[in-house]
Amino acid sequence: MAFALVVLSGCSSSAPIRGGPLAEPGVRMGESVLMNVGKTGTYGVETLANHGRADVVLDRIAFLNRSRGLEIIGPLVMHVRTAPGVPALATGLIRQWPPPHKGATLHPIAGFRIAPHRSWKDDAELLIGFRAHRTGKLWYRAFELRYHVGKKRYVARFPDPLAVCVPRSFPLRRCKVPGGPDRP
Repeated sequence: MAFALVVLSGCSSSAPIRGGPLAEPGVRMGESVLMNVGKTGTYGVETLANHGRADVVLDRIAFLNRSRGLEIIGPLVMHVRTAPGVPALATGLIRQWPPPHKGATLHPIAGFRIAPHRSWKDDAELLIGFRAHRTGKLWYRAFELRYHVGKKRYVARFPDPLAVCVPRSFPLRRCKVPGGPDRP
């Protein structure tokens, strides 16, 4: 019996757990925007709600299947509402970085804490800055957010792609969010 316990405990992995308290049901959003080379934008991609019982601490973000020429700036995170009269969200998708955020405080991802969800005031908005460095269709297909609760590490995947089409005169009907039937 002691041998079996040693073998089983030796097989445990320190790999992060998929999903966790920030996991969402896999709803795919996605945005497309027309830009000129060198211009910046902000994608208020995701509102993060902690469905657990303890604070979540964000560690880092990774963008999956990002095309050459799309620079990611930031990203930043903010509490959805930090003071009375402040807009609930900073942005959807705009051609500006950093986003307007009067009355709200923007924070780097690493170390940002999200309390358990009791109301929308506990939630946070993830703001991804971007810059196009070449013409054509640029994108990322999804992102993974790594975080921890105490000593438990998690990774949540968000299938919220972004398509940036350059120049701004690019035909909007051809600027499709990656991953659909019109994959780039």
